[in-house]
Amino acid sequence: MKRTHHRAAAAAVLSLTVPLGLTACSDSGGSTDGPIKVGAINGITGLFQTPEVPKTVKAVFDEVNAAGGIGGRKLELVSKDDAMDPQRSGQAARELIQSSKVVAFAGSSSAVDCGLNRATYSKEKIVSIPAVGVDPACFTSPNIAPVNPGPYGLTTAMLYYASETLKRDKVCLNYTVLPGSGGGIEAAIKEWTNLTGKTLALKNLAVGNGDPTRYLVADKNAGCQAVVYNAVVGPWFAQARTQGMQKVDFLLAANSYTDANAKVIPPDMSAYAGTEWQPYTDTTLPGNGRWAKLVEAHGIQKTAFSQGAVMAADVFVQVLKTIKGDITRKTVTDAFKKMKPIQYPMVGTPWVFGPGKEHSPIKGSRFVKAENGGWKVLPGGFTVPGKVS
Repeated sequence: MKRTHHRAAAAAVLSLTVPLGLTACSDSGGSTDGPIKVGAINGITGLFQTPEVPKTVKAVFDEVNAAGGIGGRKLELVSKDDAMDPQRSGQAARELIQSSKVVAFAGSSSAVDCGLNRATYSKEKIVSIPAVGVDPACFTSPNIAPVNPGPYGLTTAMLYYASETLKRDKVCLNYTVLPGSGGGIEAAIKEWTNLTGKTLALKNLAVGNGDPTRYLVADKNAGCQAVVYNAVVGPWFAQARTQGMQKVDFLLAANSYTDANAKVIPPDMSAYAGTEWQPYTDTTLPGNGRWAKLVEAHGIQKTAFSQGAVMAADVFVQVLKTIKGDITRKTVTDAFKKMKPIQYPMVGTPWVFGPGKEHSPIKGSRFVKAENGGWKVLPGGFTVPGKVS
């Protein structure tokens, strides 16, 4: 899976039998005839690059358009690259809303969009369904609901898997944390503690990408039995092996779930990775067949990010199909605020937007283990913290 930054991290479009009747009249936030314009803010250049995401969302929209569109109207994706630049991200949101007249955002994948534009989305009463939610604001805003658990929900799931599934008593955490994200990580740790009554044996939120020796020595001295980790893989495992830590379980964040990383993990080390959707390396898993077929047909790279793109586009289309009458910003926002939960096979919990002040509907993770230079999907389905299986 291609990831050019150290962070993160489908079923067929579900048909509904709701009749669609569209009339042409004026309303703020988009025309009621012509294409239905949908915005997205993506990282195409810069430090956080997700070029496969808008390509995949467009592929889903093209599929819908080929089948007649939504009530005869075509879906048009208008994507802007913010290059992880705050000024560009804010400008992109304003242009998409004011000039392009988009009715909603679907399939955004920017590391800075949510935090910068959450107030704009609330003020303009427009909803955003990111394919990849990254910063804490993506999960604590009234008008944003990602289709992934995000790095914070994933952290809770990884800690939970270490203590409750692997039965490790001394769980440690070594993270590289982006500026402004420390609060989200602390909240994730607190949620794990509240669920299990357990606390970390060691916590380091300032792990660098240089020589990892001092961090691993600290883990060893603390007696860590499981280490949750989110930074560079190769040097970390080489040094862990040198330190004789073959009996320690290392749990890697979703950004480390790549074919390249599986190849550099020594065979005598114990390494797991948490995934946000069904593990993308196994196309037989629920929802992955449709995703794989779609991206292969359009020459798009198979990544977990493109899985999120398919899901964001699919749930967006499904909710649009419930709208009776004009499809405008107002009717789209109303539809998402009043929608019923959607059970989607690529994730562990139903996805829903709803009327709340914050939205983090997707919980849990599936786990894979590094074996023979690849990733083995572990049995048991999704681990959802606090849920009795």
